[in-house]
This record gives sequence, C-alpha cells and structure tokens, in this order.
Amino acid sequence: MKKRIMWILLVLCLGLIGCDTMPSEDAKTLTLAVFKSGYGGARSGLLQWVEVYNENHSDVKIQVVNYLEEYQDPYEAINQLKIEISAGNGPDMINFGSLYSPLDASCGMMTDLSPFIQEDKSFDNQDLYYNILQAFEVGDSLYALVPSYIIDSYVTVNRELAGLENMNMKQLVDAYNRADEDSILFPGETKKAVFGMICYGSLENYVDWDKGTCCFDGDSFKEILHFANQFPEKLNWTDEYSVKAVFVEGRALLYPVSIDSVYDITGTRMVMGETPTYIGYPFDSGYGSMASIADIAIGISSTSQNKEEAWEFLKSLLDSEFQDNVRNGLPVRVSSLEQRLEEAMQAEFDENGEKVVKEVLDFADEEPEYIYEMSIEDVETLKSVIQKIEHNATVDRNLYNILLEEVDYLFNDGRNEEDVADIIQNRASVYISEGK
Repeated sequence: MKKRIMWILLVLCLGLIGCDTMPSEDAKTLTLAVFKSGYGGARSGLLQWVEVYNENHSDVKIQVVNYLEEYQDPYEAINQLKIEISAGNGPDMINFGSLYSPLDASCGMMTDLSPFIQEDKSFDNQDLYYNILQAFEVGDSLYALVPSYIIDSYVTVNRELAGLENMNMKQLVDAYNRADEDSILFPGETKKAVFGMICYGSLENYVDWDKGTCCFDGDSFKEILHFANQFPEKLNWTDEYSVKAVFVEGRALLYPVSIDSVYDITGTRMVMGETPTYIGYPFDSGYGSMASIADIAIGISSTSQNKEEAWEFLKSLLDSEFQDNVRNGLPVRVSSLEQRLEEAMQAEFDENGEKVVKEVLDFADEEPEYIYEMSIEDVETLKSVIQKIEHNATVDRNLYNILLEEVDYLFNDGRNEEDVADIIQNRASVYISEGK
C-alpha cells in the first residue's frame, strides 16, 4: 500500500512541475493495446506506469486503447487486432496479459525483441533473472516481455520423486504405482483433472510453436492418456474429507503451488512439514517448475513505425522504479527481489510487542495458519527454484480446449488410446497450421 501511494504522489507531483514535463506538440504518440475489463475501475500497475512515463517524457506520449471497450469477447478482440496488423495498421504495443498465446505472438503480429536486447548497451542481463525472460521465448525469438511472473509448480516429499531435479512421465507413473495404498496423486484426481494438469504443464513437449508443428500421436502423449484413464470419472468426497490433512500426512504425491508472493514458499513448507522438492510438471527434459504471466506480457507490434521508442518504454518496465513497486507476482529484477526478501525475513511487532502477521495460509473449512517471517532456508529455496526455471506456463486456450474436448472419446466413449491420440493430433495440427 505504501508503494502504491508513492506512485500516486509521484504522478501528482510531476503534474505540478510545469510544462517542461508535459509532452510537446511535436511529441510522438505511441498506442498501447490492452484487454482490460472494468477499464474505468481498478488501475493496473501498467496503466499507472504509463502515466508516470508520460509525465517523465516530453517527446513521447503513450496512448492506451482498451480493445474490450468495443469487443466483449477478448478472443474476438485479439482476432480484430490480427486483422488490423495484417492490414498494416494496429497499435505500436500490445499487452496480452493472461491472454498471451505463443501461437498468436509468433504468427506475424509481433516484433522479435531479441535484437533490441542484444544491441542495447544499457541493457545488462546480470541485473535480471534473465532466464525468466528467456523462458517466454518462442524458438530463438522473444515476442513478449514479462516484467513480473508467478511460479507454477508441484512439490513433493515422496521418496521416489524428492531426490530428483525434475521428472518425466515414466518417473511419475512409477512413483504413483509404488506409493502406499491410501496415497493419491493430488486431491481432485479425476480422469479429466489428471489429464488437464499434465497437459497444462507439458504442452511444450508436444508443440513446436516456432515451426507450427505438434506430435500428439507419439508414445509419450499416449502414456499420459493411459495414466489419466485409470482414475475415477467423478469424486466421491465425504464431509469429513480434509484437503489439508492429505498434504500434512504426506498422502498426496504432488501438491500444486502457485507462487505469486515470497511468503508462498514459507506457506508450502509449513503445509508439508518440511522443505519439499519443487518437482514441477512432467517434462521429457528440462526443469518442471515454470514461469507464468502475472498481468503483463507486452510486446511491439510488427507494423509499428515507432519501434525504438516502444522499446524504450518496454525497457523501463525492468527499471528499479517499476520493479520495486511490483505487487502482482514476483519482480524479475534481482535487486527488487532481494529487497523484498530482506523485508520478509525481518519480523515486525505491533504496539503490544506481538509479531505482525504477514500472510495467512487458508484451507477451506480449516483453521488458518499465520506466517510472520521467512527463514533463510525459505529464501534460498525460492532463489534456487527461480534460477532453474526454463519454461513458461502459458497455454493457448483454443489448443488446450481441443485436448479436453477430444479426450472425452477415451474417457466416456470407450475409444482406444491410439485412436484418440490420432484424433487429437489431426485436429491440433490443423489448428496450429492455420494459426501460423
């Protein structure tokens, strides 16, 4: 809250300085497309930053255009944007946010940011967790800058998995088959949930977004189909069922985590009773914990006539002034995260000498647990996970829905795994090729 107030005061103060900070009549106007519902309501960090940036630059003005003011369906809005860009028009910059799809980004809409990074002498990779930016590359190209992110992962204390850096499908299946009789994969383990969970985190195993190809008819994907099909179609929970107890007692192989605050690492350790292994999603190769978009995935459109000026704006989102104020997700700037961790390790006390609660850990119908500070072990765990991330958790929703729709032939209609894999491959390959 203090940081948010500082930003608002900064905007007001700059507005009082005078004409020197206002855009001149010769200022270039750059358009930034966003997809914000309730645009006139809560202000995002990006929109606040646009105000600050405009006040600080007399030669450039960023004009925000909300495509959801005219198109209620966000995917219809993106299609309209594609039409405009293919006609040589469209905005200078686009913030896809959570709508980001690697297929959309690589279909000719966006400019590769990699040359700007390589040629910009003021850009220092060492200032950032640069691997997080690279995690969003499509092939060798970076179409969107993600200045804050969420860690999407699964943790485990299972003896079969906890010693691994990452797992593939065979290791997951073997660990599940060797687990105790009362063990589960995770709470809510229906056929569709297990299939959806594995596919959500491992699409990069089966899709080459850069080339526009996929391989859902191979043995690896068929193993997912076979594994998911052994779970029940529906859950039969009683009122006494406790999700928290399943994890506390170590009966679940995997515990899903979404880390958008430094305290989430501490909360996860408290639930598991020890520091778990961040095993992530099953991948054929590579680390399984992934970076997902907090609220900004911004790039330069391919038709922009102001690419250099647009890059300067994008680059400003990595400066300490913006990064220190990130509140949705984790900052990608090293010093900004260090500052946050330093604060998190320091206990705070109220006027009665009682420790101040910094985060509350809630489970439905369970007593909450309170987090007062981070331990050094928690800090080191978080840094280690961040440094190893190499994949992103962005999913093309249309492709994901194709998988969820077509797998019903296996789960509900009794078709065999070979046939269902072929159906998915055919439909997915048509969709991807048409999208390129």
